[in-house]
Amino acid sequence: MAKLVLNVALPAFKYKAMYAGAAKNLVASSLDGRKVQLPLSAFQSFVTHQGIHGLFEVEFDSRNKLVGVTKLR
Repeated sequence: MAKLVLNVALPAFKYKAMYAGAAKNLVASSLDGRKVQLPLSAFQSFVTHQGIHGLFEVEFDSRNKLVGVTKLR
């Protein structure tokens, strides 16, 4: 299984706009420079009053389908 590490910094006001329907995906760059587009819903459990912030490990299966997201810090 493939894994990427992402540093996500999405302020609450941007998350709220995305959640309201302006966008359904989060586009981020991994620490090794690869760009990835993920469903915003994959990060829903990590939302705080400040938005989504932290270092996340994203795991994909052999078909590059999202398996899960884990917060590292």
